[in-house]
Amino acid sequence: MQSKHFSANTMEERQDIFNEYFDRDLEHYFNSRISCCEHCYDEFCREWPGTSARDERFLTSGIEIDYFLSQSRIQDAFYPEEIEFFAKGLKCPNCYTVLDGVFYIFEHPFEVREFHLNSIAELARTSPSLLLSHPFAAKIFEVIERKAAIAETLPAQSIWYRGRMARDVPVSPTLTHFGPPPAAKVAEGRYNNAGHSMLYLADSPKTVQREMRASDPISIAEIELNFPCKVLNLMISDDIGDDDDEVIQCLARSALCAAPRQSEGWDRPEYVFTRFVADCARHNGFGAIKYGSVQYSEGVNVVVLEPPANFTSIARLIKTATIST
Repeated sequence: MQSKHFSANTMEERQDIFNEYFDRDLEHYFNSRISCCEHCYDEFCREWPGTSARDERFLTSGIEIDYFLSQSRIQDAFYPEEIEFFAKGLKCPNCYTVLDGVFYIFEHPFEVREFHLNSIAELARTSPSLLLSHPFAAKIFEVIERKAAIAETLPAQSIWYRGRMARDVPVSPTLTHFGPPPAAKVAEGRYNNAGHSMLYLADSPKTVQREMRASDPISIAEIELNFPCKVLNLMISDDIGDDDDEVIQCLARSALCAAPRQSEGWDRPEYVFTRFVADCARHNGFGAIKYGSVQYSEGVNVVVLEPPANFTSIARLIKTATIST
């Protein structure tokens, strides 16, 4: 094959040179690397649901390989027929499939390999009582302990929303109708064990609607909460100041904390690790956890870990509304 600049090189050497030019242009234009391609995109989303749903950098990172090559400096070094031939040797570093469609140029703001996510996910599934034996789980406990000393406080008189099925709420509901459920009726939740009543709140009626996923009408209460406790912030952010922030971001983005609910029954193994995080938080004096809604990428949730028995002592009902979903 005729070559613009590399006729003296073997075809294998020319492929290596082409790959080097490709990597150079990735770094030059994007200062990043490939996270996945269209063949392993779904796998990436399962492993990093927080990132795939909420990180704008990832959501806008997809690009067609043909378009990328047509705009890159590779055009200056190779003939079109060379580009067509050697492009077939470009492979996704995640699944090693040929890059023949869309690929995603994105890097997490931390080194993924350090966290051993697969092994800790397997331990959470098979032996959840032994989680603290895993080095990453032990690190999480230590990080949450340190975060307690500098944690933000849930703002006084903050406004939140809570939903109930309309059929379970009287025509003129009171605040108690939207309080924490009785322990006997509490199934396993994202941060609570079965029988452990917590108070889940959302930042908007839209978030409540998406979280409830109900087909029947729901009643939504606007609540003023006056419970200035320490909040463990598990929201996604690119503002990473130290190693502890990297651990928090790994939690917020990965399936360990951001996996969607997979069943309607009482047993929900996808919540094992988040319940471990809640135990760590309570042990270290946190009263609430703030996290991104899994069902609504723009939504924010907060869960009060130990709501007082007298719910009316920390909250005020502003208004209610019934919404048909």
